[in-house]
Amino acid sequence: MNITATKLTDIDLMHKACEATMHGKQSNLTLLKAYSCQHSVIRTQVFFIEMLQIPTFVSVHLVRHSIGITHFVTSNREDRGGSAEVNRMTPVNHSFICNAESLINMARKRLCGSTHLTTRETMAGIKDAVSLVDLDLSKFMVRECEYRNGLCAELRTCGRIWPAGVVTL
Repeated sequence: MNITATKLTDIDLMHKACEATMHGKQSNLTLLKAYSCQHSVIRTQVFFIEMLQIPTFVSVHLVRHSIGITHFVTSNREDRGGSAEVNRMTPVNHSFICNAESLINMARKRLCGSTHLTTRETMAGIKDAVSLVDLDLSKFMVRECEYRNGLCAELRTCGRIWPAGVVTL
């Protein structure tokens, strides 16, 4: 499996978006602070993620994330070069274009201990690739329980912490 990330926009675009809301005043907001606050201007930071030879089932897990993301996945159709022997382990190439907010949200679910190990490893690879082009963003690509300060929102917890709303006596 090979994963790469390309950052398509920069802080200048975020500053333009900020300035549009501030009656033309100059923005000095840093990416780190913007990601920390998770204001809408983080959506100006756009990435192209490429994953080569990931299992089909991992691609299916990732393609479930659709807000702020557009996916491009190798077709397994026979009339497009695929094979009748395709199964959930068949390797596919999967790319997507997304914004910073969508990467944060995807990481919250796909780094979770309840996620399939291979999917978790793939998401960790995405985070590592993002860290090479935007270290500040990668700091906010964390599992749900870390994002929620120790609360798990999963129906089936991984056992790392107690689920939200569970009362122990």
